[in-house]
Amino acid sequence: MSSESTSRLRRILTRGIPIVLLACVVVIVLFSLWVELHVKKMCEMATQKHPGDKVEALMMSVETKQYGYDAHLYKTNNHIFWTLGQLGDKRALPFLKGLVTGKPCDHETNLCQGEIKEAIQKLERDGFNLPKFLWRSILN
Repeated sequence: MSSESTSRLRRILTRGIPIVLLACVVVIVLFSLWVELHVKKMCEMATQKHPGDKVEALMMSVETKQYGYDAHLYKTNNHIFWTLGQLGDKRALPFLKGLVTGKPCDHETNLCQGEIKEAIQKLERDGFNLPKFLWRSILN
């Protein structure tokens, strides 16, 4: 490789890498903001129905339909389970564990076992939650 092509490659890398890194940071920040805004929306919806604590309101908002599938109810419940996992409040663990049947998903009751298990894993893992770190104090 000639010295001219080496210096050209170096210029491309010194300009390109910072741009790529900046783009990655922007995408991460925007995604975490989207997550946090969705969490806030779900919490507001739940506390309108059940005033008070967000976690308790979300848990009280979970509904089942004994006979037949209800697409709206199924989607809403899944959003609630996801939100409980995102909030990171371990008070939701006993509630979520109580919904686990150990059987495959039973969409007839509108309780997706996969979504419930994901929320439980997120709460038990107790890992770093970027959206919570970036936005929770600002949006609450």
